[in-house]
Amino acid sequence: MHVDHQPAIDATPNGHALVVVTEQSLTTDDASETVYYRCRFCGQERPGPTHFERACATPYPTSPVRDGEYDIDDPRTRRALTEAMETRFTEQGACYEVESESGATYEVDVADRTCTCPDWAKRGASLSEQGCKHLRRVDLEILARRLPRPDGRFAR
Repeated sequence: MHVDHQPAIDATPNGHALVVVTEQSLTTDDASETVYYRCRFCGQERPGPTHFERACATPYPTSPVRDGEYDIDDPRTRRALTEAMETRFTEQGACYEVESESGATYEVDVADRTCTCPDWAKRGASLSEQGCKHLRRVDLEILARRLPRPDGRFAR
């Protein structure tokens, strides 16, 4: 399955910040595609913007940095948050691809807490459980509901 997120659309009157999600099946020969909307704040998913009838339960986005999981003063966390990176969910278990600002693509395994980048190759486990900037970026994207978890579902 390939998941593509379109830029957020304007919030509905009920306080939801919507993202258009398009899922394409990579396992079938037909070009089946599913399009739905997800609130970036509360995680609700609906077939269309008008289906968000109740007020958003979370009127502001959750932030793993604000919630204490990452130290914003750590240079790798800061780079994970600020550098231009494209993250992609793959069909290979807990693996994700991250295209870095430099254009290089690395494979991140969130289950094994590893990355194929030079920083990980040089420092490896000494980077702690939080890992390199690519691993942190994938974690942050999962927690922010921009990428699915390894099981293919989005964090709630």
